[in-house]
Amino acid sequence: MRFVYLWVAGLVLLGCESAPGSGPQLWSTADLRDQSSVNGSIAGFPASNWVILRGNPIPLLSPPYAATIGRQRSDRDGLNVLPAFAEGKPAAFAVAVVWQNIPEVWIQPWYTLVTSYNPASPGSNRLTGSRPLVDVDTTTWFYSPFWQLIYTVVPPNTAPDKYTSAYQLFQDNLPMYAGGGLLAPLTPNDIFPSVVQAAPAPVRPLSNDTVGNASPISISLKGQVRPSLIFFSGFTWDSTGVVDETPLFVFARVNDAGQLQSFGLPSVIGTGPIGSGRPARISPSGIPQFGSLSRVYFTLLPPTAGIFIPSNMGDLRAYFRSLGGIRVDDINPQIESLPRVNDYVLRVALNTAQCFASVMSFATCQWLDSQAAIENGLPPTNLVRQDVLLTSPILYFNGQKVGL
Repeated sequence: MRFVYLWVAGLVLLGCESAPGSGPQLWSTADLRDQSSVNGSIAGFPASNWVILRGNPIPLLSPPYAATIGRQRSDRDGLNVLPAFAEGKPAAFAVAVVWQNIPEVWIQPWYTLVTSYNPASPGSNRLTGSRPLVDVDTTTWFYSPFWQLIYTVVPPNTAPDKYTSAYQLFQDNLPMYAGGGLLAPLTPNDIFPSVVQAAPAPVRPLSNDTVGNASPISISLKGQVRPSLIFFSGFTWDSTGVVDETPLFVFARVNDAGQLQSFGLPSVIGTGPIGSGRPARISPSGIPQFGSLSRVYFTLLPPTAGIFIPSNMGDLRAYFRSLGGIRVDDINPQIESLPRVNDYVLRVALNTAQCFASVMSFATCQWLDSQAAIENGLPPTNLVRQDVLLTSPILYFNGQKVGL
């Protein structure tokens, strides 16, 4: 009954929020790939930002960002690994689902069949050979890759394929126990986080740190076997089942047409609602419990702001200078010899002219690399909220990969 209520509430919300000619839209992972294949755009962003077709150059692992062209593996398409910053450190994420003019996203039930329920290890007695059951497809606005695990107890001798829908589970009045969350978009079976041909694993562009991968799993959706990807980035939700969103700060400029346009710089992943001051929620194992559902905020910069690009990346320096609207100042050579200097590539500083002058002044850089730094360093009018939500699982955080 709880999920029925959420669905009805969602219909009311969508009806109230949608203006004529700008109705709610949802793009699944398959939709993102379809749009990328025709050079289409989604919610004002090129779809190719998010999905790299097999054999194609991965832009952020190719010139001017890298010395040579890095091509996506030829046997599968890739969810682009996007460099970012979070809590003042390098991070990375991917985009798997996009919503526009849909104000909220709700958790949906993911039924796991078990032969007995053990609260200390809920999934330990899973019915051998069974698949998880879900009832919400990508063809409806209520589709969500954010699931709540529902452990459903069946007799030990149950055939693995006996149940194919949630309706059957309720019809047999089976015991059910609510569990934690799972981020698992329904995807084609040939899309994973992007990886260069012959490379062992996906990496974060610019710093080349190895990032986490996703795990494939087959589910049953109303009797049909469907592929899905499990990401290990976490999330939270409120008492009504609405998934908590966090801001994604996308540095932007006003282009010649008077429209806001992304610079293409690494975004900054927020940790809580705008102005909340909420610290990052991190699991005991170091997994971020934020950022998996993000709302785009175009972030405008003052004339003093600039980006860190080492002198040995001349083509990249020239590229961003050609864009205009952001400083690309020279960097003291002593700074460029510091350890882990690649962690700073394309990081935005508020006071670049002063802080790149010496190693001593480098310590005074006012980096815009966390939600707190952005909210403290920029006026609220510089943060322009967009009616765009992203499923944006974090793949790298706090110096470690998130995932396999």
